[in-house]
Amino acid sequence: MHIMSKVLFFRTVWLLFLIGVVTAARADDAISLQQVYDAGLTVIEIETVDGELPTYEDVAPPVGAMGYGIKNATKVPARLRMTKGKELLFDSGDYLKDNSGITLKIRGNTTARARKKPYKIKLQKKADLLLRGDEEKYADKDWLLILDESLSAKTGFKLNELAGMQWTPSYQYVNLILNGEYKGLYMLSESVKRNKSCRLNVDKSGFVFEYDAYWWDEDLYVESTRESIPMHYTFKYPEAKDISQEQLDYFTEMIHQAEDSMRDGTYGNYIDVNSFVTWLMLHDILGSKDAAGANYYFTKYDQTSQSKIVFALLWDFDMIFLDEEEWSMVHRGGWYFYTYLLDDEAFVSAYITKWKELSPTIFDQLFSYLKAYAASAEAPAFDASVELDNQLWEQDRRTASERTQGIISWLTRRKAWMDRAVEAMAASVSGLQSITIPSHADGTIYNLHGQRVARPQKGIYLRNGRKFISK
Repeated sequence: MHIMSKVLFFRTVWLLFLIGVVTAARADDAISLQQVYDAGLTVIEIETVDGELPTYEDVAPPVGAMGYGIKNATKVPARLRMTKGKELLFDSGDYLKDNSGITLKIRGNTTARARKKPYKIKLQKKADLLLRGDEEKYADKDWLLILDESLSAKTGFKLNELAGMQWTPSYQYVNLILNGEYKGLYMLSESVKRNKSCRLNVDKSGFVFEYDAYWWDEDLYVESTRESIPMHYTFKYPEAKDISQEQLDYFTEMIHQAEDSMRDGTYGNYIDVNSFVTWLMLHDILGSKDAAGANYYFTKYDQTSQSKIVFALLWDFDMIFLDEEEWSMVHRGGWYFYTYLLDDEAFVSAYITKWKELSPTIFDQLFSYLKAYAASAEAPAFDASVELDNQLWEQDRRTASERTQGIISWLTRRKAWMDRAVEAMAASVSGLQSITIPSHADGTIYNLHGQRVARPQKGIYLRNGRKFISK
């Protein structure tokens, strides 16, 4: 099996396990709607027209591609109500195309194939489902119901914000009732799209795009020049149906020039280096084991040479907190064009500088944020909802307090490992000068990219902060 196919296969198996592909809950354990309302979170109630449920078809990748996905996902017309206690917070009204109501569809690829489905909500009339009090600024038609019973997305989005990425989605936890049946705990979130006032700010002539493992299931894509990894570019903005030939020609030439620049070292003319460094570092902090499915979202503000390609945000945190003493899969596997960037001394130096900038504060800030949520007024409602979700899907998710403690413990160990690994990187770009790290002298061996090595072959390596030659 090709290595990329193995990665996608592993991702599929792992996510199906996490989401809970197990036997259905017994009838005598049925959850009443009153229990859902009493849990304390906002409740989203969706009633579809004639009780119709959204469907999709499983699809295998074509030869030369990777990743099992879905196609022909149906959009079901529906009405959406949001309540909390006895208070009605929002009512979309009955479905009337372009006027009121919503459409509901199943979203995702790997996650869509599990029993607990993620969904996309499309309002027929713009509104702010997060009810932030400024409809003119926050109103939008596109919203998501994603899975985050373990605070992983909450943790990832906060890191994204603390590190200063271009945009961080806003969200809230909700319970979902679909056609009178409880469907579980969800995160109601903004979607990745252009919205100059509150989401991704690009000019009308600009682009929001993705380096996409599922390009083969899209109406339009632009081929990457990276032969060894079968991923290409797809569009979030403009939508495929709206892209002119002139725009397509510009984008194709621009992205290929940028890809060439990452090979020849002139990348600073085309990409926003800080965002590329930060995106990679955040995956390293989180110990991401995902690669092809890591959701590589970019923006280019307009079609001028002053506008550079920006890594916009992290998205999809299904496979984090896994590689505690290894670089993230993207880093160590050289995914996207990081193979070339991590061979470039200037890029590695930028990574080291960013680590020195972020690491003294970002962990403590994140830990304070998670502890505050575990102690917040919402935490008991979250815990009660996790208990209901566990009962429905026969899972064993932990409380907000327990999960917070586990995340903090894991990330504390992770920071200690990264301190050592970045020290090794620093030694490699400083002419292999001997450095001493007495507090981390544990005998771990690294190569000159700061990657941990179990069995060194012939070459120069670092151990306890000092170079040595393996024969």
